[in-house]
Amino acid sequence: MQRRVSKDLEFTVDRGPNESLKISVHIKNKAWIEKTGTFSVKRMCTVKDSRPVHKEITLFKSEFIAKSGECIFTIPQNKFASTAGNFPYDGPKIKVETRAEVKFKKFLGFGPTFHRDICGDLPDTLPHRAKVKNNAQELIDPKDTFKFFKNFTSISGSDQAQTLLILIVGLSSAGGNLFVGFHDQMAPEHLTMFYSHRDSDGDSQSPLLNALGISGGILTLFWFKVKKQLRKYMTFHFKRKLKRTRIDRESSILISDMVTGISGVALYDATLRIVACNMEKGQYIRGYGSNRRTISFSNPNRAVLLYSKKVPMIEKGEAVDSYFQDTVSFKPMFEALYPKQMVGSNHGLDLVWEIQLLVDDLVDQELIGDSERFVIRDFYSA
Repeated sequence: MQRRVSKDLEFTVDRGPNESLKISVHIKNKAWIEKTGTFSVKRMCTVKDSRPVHKEITLFKSEFIAKSGECIFTIPQNKFASTAGNFPYDGPKIKVETRAEVKFKKFLGFGPTFHRDICGDLPDTLPHRAKVKNNAQELIDPKDTFKFFKNFTSISGSDQAQTLLILIVGLSSAGGNLFVGFHDQMAPEHLTMFYSHRDSDGDSQSPLLNALGISGGILTLFWFKVKKQLRKYMTFHFKRKLKRTRIDRESSILISDMVTGISGVALYDATLRIVACNMEKGQYIRGYGSNRRTISFSNPNRAVLLYSKKVPMIEKGEAVDSYFQDTVSFKPMFEALYPKQMVGSNHGLDLVWEIQLLVDDLVDQELIGDSERFVIRDFYSA
């Protein structure tokens, strides 16, 4: 039994039958007796930023009339199971917790709110995680050094033409936008073409700086498109068999049963890696007035290297999987990483895994795996 006490209200948390949770609310302040209140259990993601966008979802909700003594609420286990993850998480960018909350109604709205973190009382408490190195960013997003012209000549003629077209359109769009920003910076307000000297709140702003930001975004978008084209020197994809495989902590899978591909050129010093990491996700606000925007972020925090092997050369036209006849164990991932605990689609703790083919002089290949293949219950096994 766990208690949390305040001068007005006390929570008592007990385990119920069939992994349910029984929460008793003791009303200590007589002013709230016979008042209508709302009891709820919420999963909350708090973003650690100066201008955060937090997120919460309600797992259980019930209205009640406060009585002397106590009000008892039983929350079925499936209310927690519907949002995988029953553990507290406190990382560099986000905090995820589950709270029991009581909110009383007043004549013109809601009165005070009382809450208590109940993560430690939930069923399926997560065992202690194994230590990992502080290299999540390096593992999940390795520096991709390649030679543009060598890569360019390694793709087909039609792909080369498409790549040039993307470059021309991207540079023209960014340059044209900068020209408009420069014009509007120099022109009086009534002669501006697109960028105003004032934001929606009437405060002064720089058209040129706004144009620089948008042009930077345009160039970044088109550069991703160019790299996608440059990857076409080979095919690289998951095998269909893997998409039907459930992965648990005892799984050891042949590399050749996971991935395949054929290169149109010889690949030298190619390294195949399998990595997994926890990704903190959330949103924050940047800018003001008409430039105010919500930005989503993904921050890798914990990562494990499950497999890595370098081969001197992969011959042109040869199947990639024929060079990697080893097996990979997923047990280190189940021991070191956290299962998914998302709060909506843009907030929470995600679980990401990738197969990477790192190649000298050419753009690296990357396949993002389906984390729904993992047996979540195995993360909770000691």
